[in-house]
Amino acid sequence: MSPEDAQGALTLSPDEATAVAEAAAAFAVALPPGRDEPYRALAASAQAGAVPAEQVEALERVCTLALETGKARQIGRAEAERLLSGVLRRTARGHAMAEEVADVNRALSQLAGRQLESARLTWRMPGHYDLSLTVAGFALTMAIGPGGVRVRSLNAG
Repeated sequence: MSPEDAQGALTLSPDEATAVAEAAAAFAVALPPGRDEPYRALAASAQAGAVPAEQVEALERVCTLALETGKARQIGRAEAERLLSGVLRRTARGHAMAEEVADVNRALSQLAGRQLESARLTWRMPGHYDLSLTVAGFALTMAIGPGGVRVRSLNAG
């Protein structure tokens, strides 16, 4: 079974389908009438085993919020977290998050084997931080926030 078909639909395993449907239904219940329909439709699609391309953005939103807020664990314990994380990783947003992590790891690899001269965490606003590391020959600043971790700057010299 391919996780994505040529039209961008995302195929779900039976366990993934259950986790996504439960998370989407919980999301729909929390929304006011009139704004809940896309998430009720997502729950129905998930139960059928495939999320069409036009619902993937809603799927990304549901998975992200369920994981960030702890709702996934409330719904189905750690197994639901694992399943929703796996589904999210197969979406465009998940691929972008993985690329951000790879970018940070590439920058951090420049510091390997060098002596740390300074490390400083600064608070820009609630939930947004900068981590600055200085090692012999390099200065790296990473932005850390709700959207993930990214390299803000990497300077040699």
